[in-house]
Amino acid sequence: MLAPGMVCAMHELSIASYLVEAVAEQARERGAQRVLAISLVVGERAGVVEDSLRFCFEMLASETLAEGACIDIHRTSMSFHCDGCGDDYRPGGEDFCCPVCGTVGQVVDDGSRLMIDSIEIET
Repeated sequence: MLAPGMVCAMHELSIASYLVEAVAEQARERGAQRVLAISLVVGERAGVVEDSLRFCFEMLASETLAEGACIDIHRTSMSFHCDGCGDDYRPGGEDFCCPVCGTVGQVVDDGSRLMIDSIEIET
């Protein structure tokens, strides 16, 4: 049973399941006793609710090498490159125009990234 106010959404549950499996496998391959921390890069458009992901991870990591591991989430946003003036920029709200010249730039990062950046282990 979930604690009041805690939600383990399907999206975060599947991500947490993958995280537990992937970091435990990496830890085993390196002869680790346990996983201390996991650093994630999560785009603003990846649809990840941080509290829900942490809750699901804690639930699934119980009695694994990843039990008690801290999850550090680094959020990234969309970024564009303007061919008109050469500026790199991050759009504000729904406006994708370059703040310097007003041209709509090319997407460099669509903000949907979700990746494990690093894993800290104890050997």
